[in-house]
Amino acid sequence: MAGVTSRHISHDPISNLKIKIHLKRLTSSSVIGSIGDAFANPTSTGQDIELVPKGEEVGAAEEAVISWQEKLLSQREILKYGDANNCTTVRDRRYHSMITQMRESNDFQDRRIFTCIGDDPDIHDKENVRITSNRSQALSFLEEKIRQARPAARKQNYLPLQHPVHVPNNDIIRKSNHVQQAAKQRMLIMADIGRPRGMPRLEDEKVLCTVTVDTNHVVSVSPAFSSVQTLENSDGDVWEYCVDQVKQDISEKDELREKEVMEELFSRHASLLHNMVGSTFTDPPDDGATRVHVFGEISRATSFNADNLFVNYSFDLPLGWCVEEDVPVRGLTQRSKTRDTKSGQIAHFNHPFELTLFNTTTRDEDRASRPRLFVEVRSVDSWERVRLEGYGYLTLPSEPGCRTFHTDCWRPEGPDNVTRLRRFFIGGTPELSDVRYTHVPSNYSTHSDQSSLLGKFGFKTVSSGTVEIKLNVVHQTMPSFSSENQKFKRVALKDKYGRPGVQMALLDAIESFSRARKHLETMRTTLEPSLARLARNVTSEASVLKKWKKFSINDN
Repeated sequence: MAGVTSRHISHDPISNLKIKIHLKRLTSSSVIGSIGDAFANPTSTGQDIELVPKGEEVGAAEEAVISWQEKLLSQREILKYGDANNCTTVRDRRYHSMITQMRESNDFQDRRIFTCIGDDPDIHDKENVRITSNRSQALSFLEEKIRQARPAARKQNYLPLQHPVHVPNNDIIRKSNHVQQAAKQRMLIMADIGRPRGMPRLEDEKVLCTVTVDTNHVVSVSPAFSSVQTLENSDGDVWEYCVDQVKQDISEKDELREKEVMEELFSRHASLLHNMVGSTFTDPPDDGATRVHVFGEISRATSFNADNLFVNYSFDLPLGWCVEEDVPVRGLTQRSKTRDTKSGQIAHFNHPFELTLFNTTTRDEDRASRPRLFVEVRSVDSWERVRLEGYGYLTLPSEPGCRTFHTDCWRPEGPDNVTRLRRFFIGGTPELSDVRYTHVPSNYSTHSDQSSLLGKFGFKTVSSGTVEIKLNVVHQTMPSFSSENQKFKRVALKDKYGRPGVQMALLDAIESFSRARKHLETMRTTLEPSLARLARNVTSEASVLKKWKKFSINDN
């Protein structure tokens, strides 16, 4: 017997299990073998040729529906237990009683399919298992018993024990040193595929299906249900069989009860998931707004000529951006000692931070601006004097995703050597009054009447080092369907709240054309009355001049 073993977990009574076996004969070698023997023996007559009996021709089939631990006797068992002298045990006498009842009721059938249940003494011998090197070979009875006594997976102690043998060897020690297998019950469904006439042979009894049930409610069926297998007897006859599960229709009352039980089970499962997950989920942002989740980490600082570094960071939110109430927008890392590497001095921080931002702006100028992250790198010496090591800033990316940035830092430098000496001896260093000066000063505005050119000429700085920052940005928004924001409906999220892309440039050109057209229409509406008055004045002046010329001609 070969095939895949299927395992099923069921808490229903095992007595409800019913298996249907369909056995069919594919080829027969009886006629060919008998005729060949007749030709090999010239003295034989035609009466010596053995033909396949009626009902056993090629294509003959047999079907049986078998319940769990249902006993069907084989032809060999009928011959053995039909004689009362061979019955010595209670099981033998029970089988003899079954045979007697079949004979009295004239229900004796010559069938091939039989079973071997758990109380049969030779149930494991029926499998006819040999220990070979074939991987598909099934386990023998001895191999299964040895596996049941395998050592337990426990913590190994490689030191020699003083008393390796436990005395006395009781059940507690045996259970602690071996894995106890669950108790199993087995039933074999077999078939006698030999010749119908003559004495039944043990080698023609083949296992069709093996059903095993353990105390963990695991039902193992080999081969699996709905699988087709083939067998061959000692005479070369080929048989085919299929194993199926008998499904009985349940009543309407049981079906309704099963439906109620499943609904209750699903409701309990949903309640359990609700208690585990919770219901405190954040609602999506309003129409036209965007929620930006920033998960970041200040990883390390490199190339700073100082020790005991720490980073003070803060977020600058432009117009149209905001955070939730009582949410800090600044933080401070721990102090980290630097170590020398091939690439320079490195101070590791791995300081995580998290921030949730909201954008509700609708203006193009405000939409193009992004929040910025400002960093201040400082150092502490052995006298607890704090020195500024550098400023830097990072603009949050307009597109979501994970990225790593390297922010170059600088620090202000004094006008003379006195400032350098003060920094070296007492720690006094020039600092910015507003950290936003590293990007754009707070008092600078492009909408003022002054020139929009930003100049920092004359401000002396010294390059100091680099800060590595890792960011993971997540965008969450709802589509806008209002008629006032038709432009937002056609713009992607990365272009809507980031730098202009191809779509934004195209839409800007369309809007410029629309504004020029409106300006022309406005000019035409305002100039039409003036042109009409001017045309009337020109017409009146031309008529007066014509009359004056006519009058001067008449005078002459």
